[in-house]
Amino acid sequence: MAITRYVEPGRVALVNYGKNVHKLGVIVDILDENRVLLDGPTTGVAREVYPLKRLYLTGLKVSILRGARTKTLRKALENNDICEKWEKTSKAKKQAIKMKRASLNDYDRFVVSNLKRRRAFELRRKAK
Repeated sequence: MAITRYVEPGRVALVNYGKNVHKLGVIVDILDENRVLLDGPTTGVAREVYPLKRLYLTGLKVSILRGARTKTLRKALENNDICEKWEKTSKAKKQAIKMKRASLNDYDRFVVSNLKRRRAFELRRKAK
């Protein structure tokens, strides 16, 4: 299977560690084999250097030149509807579910537990 997600200017990446965790950014420039310049004008990610270990490369790509300005990047993101395309991906859907589960309080977790137990009981009864 060939690699299709290259580190290149215009590649949309998800930050997986640090203060901007779970936010999208776009690779603007490649500094060396381990670091890139990331910018996310529509998602609140400031233009700064990120190590590649802290990024998840998505399958989305924006057509920009190397070292593009923030204003140019913002126009490209809005024209390509990158945020809407991201919301439709399976990774984004799984992330939303994970965030929702993390925000549950004790009572909500109790309710979910009871619903799971009730559903399993119904499945066992139908299987018999």
